[in-house]
Formats: sequence, C-alpha cells, structure tokens
Amino acid sequence: MPTFATGVLLSLTAALAWGSSLVSFKVGVKNVDTLAATYIRGLIAIPLLLILGLTINGTETYTKLFLYPNYIWLILGGLSIALGDFFSLFALQKIDVSLSQPITAIYPIFTTLTLLIAKIEDINWLIIVGTLLITAGVMLISFFSQRNENKRLKNLKNEDNNIGDKTKKKLIPIGIGFSITAALFWGLAIVFNRLILEDQSIDILPLMGLRNGLMVVVSAAIVFIRPLINKEKYKSKIFAPKKEALILMGGGVISWCIGGVSFFTAVKIIGAGYSTPISSISPFIVMLLGGLFLKEKISYPQMIGVAIIVAGSIVLSLPELLHNNGLKLLASTNEIVPWFENHSYLGNFF
Repeated sequence: MPTFATGVLLSLTAALAWGSSLVSFKVGVKNVDTLAATYIRGLIAIPLLLILGLTINGTETYTKLFLYPNYIWLILGGLSIALGDFFSLFALQKIDVSLSQPITAIYPIFTTLTLLIAKIEDINWLIIVGTLLITAGVMLISFFSQRNENKRLKNLKNEDNNIGDKTKKKLIPIGIGFSITAALFWGLAIVFNRLILEDQSIDILPLMGLRNGLMVVVSAAIVFIRPLINKEKYKSKIFAPKKEALILMGGGVISWCIGGVSFFTAVKIIGAGYSTPISSISPFIVMLLGGLFLKEKISYPQMIGVAIIVAGSIVLSLPELLHNNGLKLLASTNEIVPWFENHSYLGNFF
C-alpha cells in the first residue's frame, strides 16, 4: 500500500519535472509557432501515455472516461489545459521564464475561486489569506520587473538599442497578461480533473493520455488548417526545426509523462491538500535552471515574490488539509480532554 512518503516523493518529482520542462520549452519555442509547439511536444508523450495506459490498465478505464458525465469533464479539461499551455508558451516568447513561471503559479487561486463559486467549498480566513498572499506575490514580481526594466532603459544611450528595448518594455505587460490567463485555464483544468477523479476506479495514465491528447489534436488541427486560409503566412509555421522539435518533444515527455502522472498519482495517495503545496515549489526550480542555463538575471524582489506565491499556495491548501485530518485531531482531543476533566483545577478550562 502506498505510503505518505511515496506521495511526497511523487509531488516533489512533479515539481522538478514541471520546472525542468518549462525551461526546455523556453529554448524550444524561440523559433517555433506557439500552436505548432503545443502539438509537437505531444508527439511522443501522448502515444506513450495511451500505450502504457492500455497495457497496464486495459480498456476498462477508457470505457469509464467516455461515460456521462466523465466525458464532459474530460473535454472541458482538455480544452482548458490546451488554452493554458498555449498562453504559457506565448508568454515565454514575451518575457523571461523566471518571470512567467512565478505568475502562472497562481493557478491555485483560480481553482479555489471556481470551487467557491460552484459552492463546493466554503469561504474561510485561510482562503482569504492565501488569496492575498498570492496576489501580493504577483504584484511584487510585476512591479519590480517593470521598474528594473525602466531603469535599464534610462541608462542606454544607443538609439537603436533604445528602440529595441522600448519594444521589449511594451511586451512585458503582455507577457504578464498571458501568464495570468494561462494560470486561469490551468486552474479550471484542475477542477475538471478533480471531478473525474472522484471515481476512484479511474486510472491516471488513460486520463492524462486522453485529456492531453485532445489538446494536441485540437492544436494540430488548427495548425494544419491555417495554411488553407493563408498559405503564405502559415505554411512555414506547421513544423519546427529538428533541434527545437526534439527539445519540445522531450519537454512534453518530462512534463506530462513524469510531472502530470506523478502529481495526480500523489493526489490519489495523499490528497490535493498535501500534494499541491509540495509541487508548487516548481518556481524555485525554474529560477535556478533559468539562471544556470538561460543566463537570465534573477533579482531579490523576484525571489521574494516567488516565496510569497508559494506561501499563498500552501495557505490555500490548508483548509482541505485540516478537513482531511479533522477526525484524527478530534480523536486526539477526546483522549486528552477527559484527563484534564479528572483534575478539577484544570477541568474548568474545558
């Protein structure tokens, strides 16, 4: 039987995989159309997930996923993750990965808000604190990134460079906006996946294969249809150079086959209340890898902002964690309180 330590290890594996894959996407998406990159990175990962799911789990899980209402959540989850990944890759073309990843890490706030609007969870002070922390973290990162860019522009004297940097300056708010949009759709995707996983007989591999496979099919369809509308503009954007294609496909395997499967398996073992905050350390991994391999500058305010975002994600997860452990806490209290009640000078406090 899987242990708590196994769930923690899988959550850490997911964080490492997601952080590493995003850095690889940053490299692979430079000279590749965003939609093309979305389908290319699934060319190895999706067949691998589907084959493994069929080999290990058989056809039973696939059949259940096509039953009502699972197929509705499956379609909505696939579309949400597709839009989330699309906007995430688009953001990476506008801003550094060390800025984009911390912002997209606010997806728990959108998951929580959706659950609250749907009246699945009650509002409490922990959710309010978590929301404020995450919002403060995003504002801190955005403010100091923009301020540092403005200072750098003032110190430039070369006119050509100044024009180029002004263009880049305009792209920063756009990149931040795309990152927030990606977080929104990722948050919704988790809600739809959670609805599917309420059925404990659903296996992770088939779910990941079909959900992400839907995303790849939709993206590929758009990429191959566009040249029919405007051949000159989109014909060159169907495929990617060999090097970038390999990087994207490798990143897809890391992100979906390792990261996604590890995370949702951890959710089934220890619950989302534990696995979500543990896996949310991926921004630290991205900052480290981005600084080492992409030579991206990381400021102290950015580091503080990431720390605040992670702290907010943990606080947001506490309500579910406390709910899952409420019975254990109550049992411990029932054992302790009678002892105090037998001592009159202490029993009055209870």
